Amino acid sequence: MKKFKIAVALAGTGMMVGPALAQDDVTPAPLAGVWSLGETASCEAGPAWVFFADGYYAEVQLPDGAPAAVGIWRDESDAIAYTHAHMPFAGHERPMRVRHLTIEERSSERLVTRNYRGVARIFHRCPATSLKAPEGQSVH
Repeated sequence: MKKFKIAVALAGTGMMVGPALAQDDVTPAPLAGVWSLGETASCEAGPAWVFFADGYYAEVQLPDGAPAAVGIWRDESDAIAYTHAHMPFAGHERPMRVRHLTIEERSSERLVTRNYRGVARIFHRCPATSLKAPEGQSVH
C-alpha cells in the first residue's frame, strides 16, 4: 500500500514511475523543410513540397517556381494527413477533404509514402537554400 501511495504522489507531480509509464523513445524524423519529389533527389530543379513547421505546405517547382498547390498538413507518425488545393483554387468555397500519405519508410533524408490511391510518393530532403525567390521579387 505504501508503494502505491508513493507512485500516486509522484504521478501527480508529472514524474514518470516505472516502465509502464515510459514513453517510446523513438522520435520520428521531423518533416518541416524542403522535400524534392521523385525517385531520385532533385534539389536543383523539379517538383518539391515545402512543409512549414506551422502546419502549412506548398507544392513548388524548384528552384524558384510559384506554388502550384497549397494545403495544411499534420504529422501522424505513420502517415501525413493533408489537404491539397491546386491553382487556381477552384472549389475554394468548400472545405477541403483530408487525405493521407501512408509512411512506409522514414528517415531524416528520405520518405517513402503511398497516397490515398495507392501510388508511391518518394520525397528527398533538400537544403533550405534549394528554394530561391523568383527573379524580381522584392525582399520581405
